[in-house]
Amino acid sequence: MEGLSQGEVIYIIVLGSLGMLLLITGFAIFISMYQRRMLQEQEKRRVIELAYQQQMIQSQIDSQENERKRIAADLHDSIGSLLWAAKLNIAYLGRLSNFDGEMKDSYQETMKILDESINSVKRISWELTPEAFHHTGFSSSIRELCSRLDGKGQVIAFKEKGHQLFWKDDRALMTFRIVQELLNNAVKHAKATNILINVSWSSDSVVIDVQDDGIGFTLNDKIRNGVGWWNITHRSKMIDAMVEVKENRQLGSEIEVTVPLRHE
Repeated sequence: MEGLSQGEVIYIIVLGSLGMLLLITGFAIFISMYQRRMLQEQEKRRVIELAYQQQMIQSQIDSQENERKRIAADLHDSIGSLLWAAKLNIAYLGRLSNFDGEMKDSYQETMKILDESINSVKRISWELTPEAFHHTGFSSSIRELCSRLDGKGQVIAFKEKGHQLFWKDDRALMTFRIVQELLNNAVKHAKATNILINVSWSSDSVVIDVQDDGIGFTLNDKIRNGVGWWNITHRSKMIDAMVEVKENRQLGSEIEVTVPLRHE
């Protein structure tokens, strides 16, 4: 560089520095764009996986509902019809014969057993596919469910406040199934004798609060992995609902379900 003037040397240094700066800037832009593309690909895969999971969950839930309908139909059309035919035949024999003493007692007991069996089939069929739900909506179905379980070893109270919505779409049915599962848990597992269901309506949501005086509720791994809690968790995700287990209760349990309402 002996033949270069000081100004030319400075010019070359500045030009080289600018070249290095441009190279570093280009490299940084390339890394940034690459990272952004990687993040976009990861987000795309996450969305696809989430959609697939949602689809699988929906398929399982739909399969459960279809199986419920099939079992309910079989109960009603097959077992229910057979029990009704048996009752008619025994009633016919009762009219032809003059039963007395132990025979009469046995006849009456048999008729009672058949009546109870027919009512049990009707109750189970209704719980599997509640006919009232499709005609009168969520509130009436919950009220009917409470009525059917009330007095069967436990007292179940139902309270409702706010402007009741005539709600009977798929999201309403999923919410009904969540409440049904919570009631079954309180009766069968918590061994509750008193259960209270509060339904509160607002313009944008419905809140269902289920309280009982049973043995309490701890959301441990065994319960989290159970079929009942699986149904509650995944159904709530499908309808964007929030399920909150109230802690620090001295007696029993309290679970609150908040479901956002969609307005067309």
